[in-house]
Amino acid sequence: MQRFEGRVALVSGGLGAMGMAIGRRLAQEGATVVLGDLAEPDVTALHAAFSGLPLPVVLRLDVTAAESWQAAVAEVEARFGRLDVLVNNAGVLTPAPQVIDDIGLEEWRRVFAVNVEGVLLGIQAALRSMKSRRAGSIVNLGSVASYVGSRDNGTYGASKAAVRNLTKQAALSAARLGYGVRVNAVHPGFVWTPLVEGKAVAQHGSRETAQAAFRAMNPLHDIVSPDDVAAAVAFLASDDARMITGADLVVDGGRLIQ
Repeated sequence: MQRFEGRVALVSGGLGAMGMAIGRRLAQEGATVVLGDLAEPDVTALHAAFSGLPLPVVLRLDVTAAESWQAAVAEVEARFGRLDVLVNNAGVLTPAPQVIDDIGLEEWRRVFAVNVEGVLLGIQAALRSMKSRRAGSIVNLGSVASYVGSRDNGTYGASKAAVRNLTKQAALSAARLGYGVRVNAVHPGFVWTPLVEGKAVAQHGSRETAQAAFRAMNPLHDIVSPDDVAAAVAFLASDDARMITGADLVVDGGRLIQ
């Protein structure tokens, strides 16, 4: 499929495992891909991820700064003349579990600055670019943590719950104002990334045991991969979803319905 032929996509947090998978999927379907991140690119990893595909443009992007978003979108427009897809993928976790009465305000604000304010600023910058052409798609990365409570992960869950509702606010506003821009959210479950793998192996003792534990969590008895999430993002960003806006697409192997 070439659903994104002639279209330009910007992915925030683009140099992480999830961002690279999303960028790769969009490139496979014909998109010109721009990866925004604060990290410096690992050229070897970038070439490996996009093997056989045009290499993405990499821009420095601080999602917590409005001026950084404005500069990134302006550069995309200057280079390619348009912005068709924004994927708000950048996000952070708390470094250690925190029960609700131990959450520090500084940590709460750090997580919300990236996970919520960063998404708002991205939506705003993209809408200003897209509405002039009355076309575009924004996909926000949420989490199944936005649907449930937790013993010691309240900051992250609350931030992703805010992303869920922010998605609906932006979707309805853009629709009612006639912008022609759709806004949706993808909510992954536990995704097997290099970072998750390292922690899971340390906890369970071996890669095989860790993967077995991850499979056991999901009714489909399989592991959610970054490529699974990327496929959901590509669907919502494409014209196949032209009548879908303000929607939540959960990618968790059925865990949430247990």
